[in-house]
Amino acid sequence: MESVHKDFEAVKKSVISKDREFKGLNDDHSIRGRIVFYAFHLTLLVVYFFYSIYRGFEYARNKIRIKLLNLAYNPAQTPQIIRVDVNKLSKIPKRISAVVNLKSEEEEGGGFYGLLNDCSEIVAWTVASGIPTLSLYERSGILKQSVEELRVAIHKKLDDYFGCDCVPVFTISIPHLNQTFWGLDHDDDDEYKSLEPDIEVSLLSSNDGKPTIVELTKTMADLAYKKEMSPKDVTVQLIDNELTELIGAEPDLIILFTPVLDLQGYPPWHIRLSEFYWEPDNEDVTYAIFLRALQKYSTCKINVGK
Repeated sequence: MESVHKDFEAVKKSVISKDREFKGLNDDHSIRGRIVFYAFHLTLLVVYFFYSIYRGFEYARNKIRIKLLNLAYNPAQTPQIIRVDVNKLSKIPKRISAVVNLKSEEEEGGGFYGLLNDCSEIVAWTVASGIPTLSLYERSGILKQSVEELRVAIHKKLDDYFGCDCVPVFTISIPHLNQTFWGLDHDDDDEYKSLEPDIEVSLLSSNDGKPTIVELTKTMADLAYKKEMSPKDVTVQLIDNELTELIGAEPDLIILFTPVLDLQGYPPWHIRLSEFYWEPDNEDVTYAIFLRALQKYSTCKINVGK
């Protein structure tokens, strides 16, 4: 028994010794881990600190640059000045699209009426530039729900630019609903509708993006299931024709009046060959950004299929 007791005590001492060694190793690993953690944490804080300083300078530089551009390019609601600016360009797009935001009421130029003013300004610049087609993309779809207010805003803005006797003929359409509105109140005026529109404005929202493609896919699948369409009939050309009918033609140029490069769910099928333009940290709809976009487009070379 005494021998067994001695063996047990020896084993006990060995276990205690090993346990202390293990705890020591764990303490060492714990200390090392904390040192490594705080070292990386400190490194990240330093990197973040210097990046914040850099980003602050970059933001200030961008804001100053945009303000200088706005001072340099100011049409003063004069179509002739816009026409002079555009005539200097080697080419201009036939179809453009503008991505606009509904700002909060607290922001300068924000709220619903601020959005209407921005959109009507873009329409006036587009008409003065001789571009016949414009699509306005606002994610939430509030423009589609406020066509009458938009008609009034556009008519008033065109009146300010061109005079009450020379207001350009314009139409507003919602392609997905196959609805078209003529001028301010000329929907039943056959004489007005016989005129060639100076500009055609289309209203788009996020519902015209991926949801429309999904809707079209379901429709074609249902027709194929009912034997009313063969799977062989589903071609890229067919899809392109249907989406053009539902959304409109692909724009040559998309101008983003947003502080970051964010398409906000813009119809993906309609940006395959489109040029994009945006100014970092810009939140306002200004003529300078509009003109800079046209200037960039005039220097672009598009190689289809390459």
